Parts: sequence; C-alpha cells; structure tokens
Amino acid sequence: MADEEERVAVEEPEEEETLARPEWAEETRAVQPIYVDTGRGQGVEVQSGSPFATTLERLADEAHYGGYFRVFLNGSEVINPEDAPATIEPGMRIAVTSYDKVG
Repeated sequence: MADEEERVAVEEPEEEETLARPEWAEETRAVQPIYVDTGRGQGVEVQSGSPFATTLERLADEAHYGGYFRVFLNGSEVINPEDAPATIEPGMRIAVTSYDKVG
C-alpha cells in the first residue's frame, strides 16, 4: 500500500507558476500611439497594428501630395511596397514627404 501512495505522488504533474500580466498592461501595449511625420511641421497619430501601406497612402492623400510621395522608416527610404512591414509597430519612426519630381 505504501508503494501505491508513492507511485501516485510521483505521477502527479507539478503545477507551473505563471506570472499573470494585468489586463491594463495588455491594453496599454495594444493601443500605443505612434506619430507619423507628414512634413510641413505636422505629425499625425496612428495606432500600432494599423496596416502600414494603406495608412501611409491615406496620410499622403490627406497631406495633398497628389499621389507622389516618399516613405521613410527608421531613417531609410522604403522604395518598394513589398519591402514595407505589414503593420505599424511601436518604436517605428515613420515619415511621409512629398516627392519632388524634376523636369
């Protein structure tokens, strides 16, 4: 009988300790605003998780760039839309400027 009690004690899985994050911490991270420099001394607030390409196209349209604009992400120009990230994330430095067409 003592052997059965020991076997049962060994077979029971140990409970894992998990640190639960408070709900407000998740909400704060999910809605952290990011400011996009749209030129002319203006910055527009966008939410993290927003689609990158469509959000920047909308901002360029609102800035009246006439369909010709450049996008900079963390100091480097994003030339091809395929090179752009899918979503806007916290910590990104984004700027939209007019495209000066010469000639």
